[in-house]
Amino acid sequence: MKTALIFAIAFAGHAAAQNPDAAFQKWWPSFQSAVAKHDAKAIAQGMRFPQPWENGPAIREIKTAADLTAHFDVYITPEIKKQIATKKPERLPNGNYIIIWHTRGNEYSLHFTPAGSSFALDGLGEGPP
Repeated sequence: MKTALIFAIAFAGHAAAQNPDAAFQKWWPSFQSAVAKHDAKAIAQGMRFPQPWENGPAIREIKTAADLTAHFDVYITPEIKKQIATKKPERLPNGNYIIIWHTRGNEYSLHFTPAGSSFALDGLGEGPP
């Protein structure tokens, strides 16, 4: 019995390691599509506000979903759209995902976190490389 339990635990861990997070894999293409279509309402699904959004000295957060909608192109810049369209997010040990890139002498990171049975955008970080 003990051996069967150990085998079952080991097999479950191996299966989980072989199977990427299905919820994220399902959510990611719809998020990419929402960004491409400027669908702020879809992007805001599951986001917490105020949202940390570090993009230069003037932008430090997105205050509300209405703020995101009203200033979409200020927050979701062409550079950020390109990262979302072309990069594959990396899964972190805690189950969150991240995209990291370097430009203008800084490192930028977009964060994605579980939100119910899906995922949500969880901030933009900016700092030294």
